[in-house]
Amino acid sequence: MGLDSSVARHWGRRLGYELVTLGAFAVREYRIWQSYRVNQIMWLANIFVTSLLYFLMGRMVRGHAGHLMGAAYGTNYMSFIVVGIAVNVFLYTNLADPYTRIARSYFNGTMDLYLLSPMSIFTPLVGLMTKSLLDDYPRLFIVGVFGVWLFGAVFRFDHWLLALGFTALLLAAAFGIGMLSASSFYLWNIKRGTEPVRFIVQQLLATLLAGTYYPVTVLPRPLQWVACLIPHTYAFDALRRLMDPHAQLSRAVLPLQQVLPWSPLTVDAAALGLMTVVLVPLGLLAYGRGIEKARREGSLTRWQ
Repeated sequence: MGLDSSVARHWGRRLGYELVTLGAFAVREYRIWQSYRVNQIMWLANIFVTSLLYFLMGRMVRGHAGHLMGAAYGTNYMSFIVVGIAVNVFLYTNLADPYTRIARSYFNGTMDLYLLSPMSIFTPLVGLMTKSLLDDYPRLFIVGVFGVWLFGAVFRFDHWLLALGFTALLLAAAFGIGMLSASSFYLWNIKRGTEPVRFIVQQLLATLLAGTYYPVTVLPRPLQWVACLIPHTYAFDALRRLMDPHAQLSRAVLPLQQVLPWSPLTVDAAALGLMTVVLVPLGLLAYGRGIEKARREGSLTRWQ
C-alpha cells in the first residue's frame, strides 16, 4: 500500500509539472502572437478573403452543386462548404503543425535545450503548438459567422454533443497523423523540402478525395474507396448530417456505409475511433524513436 501510494504521488507530481510547463509554453506563445499587431490584422483579412473566395464560388455553382449533394447532406450548398472549410482549418493545426514546430525548434537551436530539462519529450511540441491554436481554431467561428450572415448557410445544433464528439475523434486522429509527420524530421531525416506524410494525406488525398468542396459521390467508385482511408471523409460526412437541418441521418453515402450493416453515423464513429486508436500510439512511438535517434547522433539541434 505504501509503495502504491508513493508511485501515485510521484506520477501526480510529474503530471502537475508537465501541465505547469504546458501553461508556461502557452503564455509564451500567446505573448508572441499578441505582440505582432499587424499580423493580427492580416490574420483577419486572410480569413475574410479566403472564406469570401470559396463562398462566392459556392454561390455561383450552388444550384447544380445542391443537386449533386444528394438528400443525405441536405440541399444548402453554403452549409456544405462552411463545414468543409471549418473542418479543414481544425485539421491543419493538428496534422501539419507538429512538423512545423519541430523544424522551428531545430533551426532556432532550442530543441536540445528543451530536452535537457526533465519535461517529457512531447511537452515542448504540444506547448509550441499553442500559437497555432490561437491562430487557427477561432477561424471556425469566424467562417461560420460569415457563412450564416452573408451567404445563407443554415445549421441546427440539437445534435451538438454528437458533433463535438466527432470533432474530438477527428482532432485526435489528425494529431496521430501529425505526430507521424513530425517523426519524419528526425527519424527519416526529412529536414528540407516537402514532408511526405503531410503532403500525401492533407494536400493530396484530403484536398481531392475527402469531400471538402464536393460530395464524395461525384468521384469514380475506386477513388471513393480511397477516400475512406483518411479521417477527413468520415468527419465531413458525420458533421454535415448532424448540422444541416435538412440532412438525412440514415441514408448511406460512403462505400463503407453501404457494405456494413450499421447506420452511417455508427460507421463514421467506428472508423474515426479505429483510426484514433491506431494512429495516436503509432505517431507517439515514431516521434519518440526519432528523438532517441537524434540524441544518439547528436543532431537534435542545428549548430550555427
